[in-house]
Formats: sequence, C-alpha cells, structure tokens
Amino acid sequence: MLNSPLREAPRNQRAAVIPLKQETSLLDWLQASGRLIARDHHEPDYSDDGEEEISEFLGGDDGIGYDDDDMDDEIEIDES
Repeated sequence: MLNSPLREAPRNQRAAVIPLKQETSLLDWLQASGRLIARDHHEPDYSDDGEEEISEFLGGDDGIGYDDDDMDDEIEIDES
C-alpha cells in the first residue's frame, strides 16, 4: 500500500512532523460566513429585597439550646 497510515522508520532518525494546515479557525469561519450571532449583554439585576430575607435568617434564633456552661468546660484526662 502506498498510502498506508502505518509506516516504519529507523529508530535513530527524528520523527517527521505533521505540517499544520493553514485553515481558518471555527470562530473565523463563523464570522466570515455571517453565522456568528452577537450575544446580548445582560447584567443581572440584584435588588435590595434579598437583604431583608437574609437578615431574617441571620438575626433569628436557630432553635438550638446551647448552655453557656458547656462551652467553657475543659476535658480532664486521667493519666494513671
């Protein structure tokens, strides 16, 4: 076969480099053919209504009863 993808080359010679094709990129092709559509710039609208909802979560009681005495206790280890 003359056009075989497999070929044998001597080990002591450098490998042949595949030449790059001088084709345009996909982006260039889309621009040239008029198929590239510009995206509408839409910036999200963050309103101040969400701040009231967040403050309700942060300022409220979470329903867990912590004893202040439990937080300060030190664990004593008996090393006998």
